[in-house]
Amino acid sequence: MIVLPDRIRNAIARHAEETYPDECVGLILGRIDGARTEVEDVFAAPNRWTPEAGLTPADAEHSLRDRFYLDPRDYLRAERAARERGLDVVGCYHSHPDHPAVPSPRDLTGAQGIGGGSHFAFLIQSVREGRAAELTAWTLDDDGARFVSEETVRCPP
Repeated sequence: MIVLPDRIRNAIARHAEETYPDECVGLILGRIDGARTEVEDVFAAPNRWTPEAGLTPADAEHSLRDRFYLDPRDYLRAERAARERGLDVVGCYHSHPDHPAVPSPRDLTGAQGIGGGSHFAFLIQSVREGRAAELTAWTLDDDGARFVSEETVRCPP
């Protein structure tokens, strides 16, 4: 279960709308307590995707509109910011411009590279014609082989 305050949901939506028609990317800061992930903040990161940053030669056919790359240095900055507040990096988010908030095969490959365990949250914000639409939450199964839809709970700011 992912506990997601409205202010966090709104911050992710704003970030996705600001970067549209390109994908946005960021990290989720909070705490994991058993099967419960409590989100307390987000760390918006620049999408540093280039064809050279792709995982396969086929990635060269894509652009910032359907790919993102989270630089490891940005991840480290987010970890440092989280640690200073007694939090952890508990997940990441990105947007799908003009596409459903459903993980793609490329999203699965990227998630497997990030790791973070079966409670590490992956949020996908759909953006349609520049406006934030649905936000979905996912985790990897225990084997890290596929995404599992997660129950999200919105709570007051």
